[in-house]
Amino acid sequence: MQNSPQPAPRAHAATLLQLVAFVLGMALLACMSVAAHNLAYFPGDVAVSHAVQADSSGSLNNAAGAVSWFGFPPQSDVLFGAIVVILFVLGARWAAANEAIAAIGSGGLYLLLEHVVGQPRPSPDLVRVASPIQMTGFPSGHVATFVAVFGFLAYLGYRRLQPSRRRWLPIAAVTLLIGIMALARIYAGQHWASDVLAGALLGGLWLALVIWVYRWGERREVPRGWASLRPVLPSTLRKRSPSRT
Repeated sequence: MQNSPQPAPRAHAATLLQLVAFVLGMALLACMSVAAHNLAYFPGDVAVSHAVQADSSGSLNNAAGAVSWFGFPPQSDVLFGAIVVILFVLGARWAAANEAIAAIGSGGLYLLLEHVVGQPRPSPDLVRVASPIQMTGFPSGHVATFVAVFGFLAYLGYRRLQPSRRRWLPIAAVTLLIGIMALARIYAGQHWASDVLAGALLGGLWLALVIWVYRWGERREVPRGWASLRPVLPSTLRKRSPSRT
């Protein structure tokens, strides 16, 4: 019985599409960075901030402050470190290593880009600012790091769950989390919408590289116990063959 032909052309097309999307994302981030270096804010930033801040109440202020609090160090360092440690303890050592890369890399890149671009944060003369921050604002570090760190968790969840609607739940949950964080940063008046968009773009690009490294390690057969979450999943989720999606 002849083996069915492998869908090599489709795989190559998907790889090419991913590469094109990555290059376009890099180009967009570069263009935004150059523009942000020469602009106090992008067209539409003030209007978006006014729309997000249209409704103001003590409960909204407290909620936005609580959400933003998790993205500031040292609590963000503790949160990301705890995720890495949990993955390692559960036996997913290669995943833990890449999660650490996602956190450290995204944090370092957004700090570097903030320093190079030097765009000021929203002014109290234009929007309501919860509390001033001395650092520059482009891109949003909260969004960049959360996209990279929690995006990689969503990727792991998607890969390890059986093909069904449930495997989209981690992605939906992380998308909701990032959306809430983005709105909280704009609502607090500590970032423009363009900062948030650039942060999501930077985090997404770094996440793509982390996923590439993770899959490369799987193909290279990293040491046993480093690449898999399978030992900690319920047996009902491990009935299928260990083929990679």
